[in-house]
Amino acid sequence: MKCWLISPRGGLSRTLLVLLLGVFASLTPSIAAMSPPEIEQACNSLARMAFDLKDLVNTVATTRNPGPFQDILDEFGDISDSCLSNISVMIRSSVMTNQQDQQLIYEAYSNFVQGLFELMDAVAVSAPTLIVLDKQAEFRIPSAIHEVAGVVDALLFQLTAVFPTTASYSQQASNQKSQVDNHFRQAVHAFHLATANTGAPYSNTTTV
Repeated sequence: MKCWLISPRGGLSRTLLVLLLGVFASLTPSIAAMSPPEIEQACNSLARMAFDLKDLVNTVATTRNPGPFQDILDEFGDISDSCLSNISVMIRSSVMTNQQDQQLIYEAYSNFVQGLFELMDAVAVSAPTLIVLDKQAEFRIPSAIHEVAGVVDALLFQLTAVFPTTASYSQQASNQKSQVDNHFRQAVHAFHLATANTGAPYSNTTTV
């Protein structure tokens, strides 16, 4: 029987994550819902983090310098933490009926999505180089991607919910969310493929 509370990778599913955050929100009534400008700021901040991490990944791959490998993992963790902190507040946000508010949020949402696209593309292209620079990249970066993907999925789920279902932004945001899911999957697949092409795949697993 498939458990809807556990993801295929062993982590919490979006359903359980949103449920737990909803319970948290109900137990902390002092936390106010985010206003449209606050949601915009949160999305743009997350976008900046994604673009910055993309630049770091590209730099490490281009210079073939393994030194900042842990920094890549740390910045993935920072994005996850920021998404979680925003979900816990955003879950209180109501549907936005004002068209200017909808546009404000959608533009910031799209900026974050674009940051994720470019980050995952950079990770996918850099996979063959990264696993040569550090053997732990074979499994630690895909693991970091899965972690980020879970919380991003929950955050985007909350963001799409602020648009009225009859608004064009709702469908556009949902389509972009599906594309984000595909980019995460393709980035993980790039590491699996690069690892399969090495002489000793997952050679360092038993020593971690």
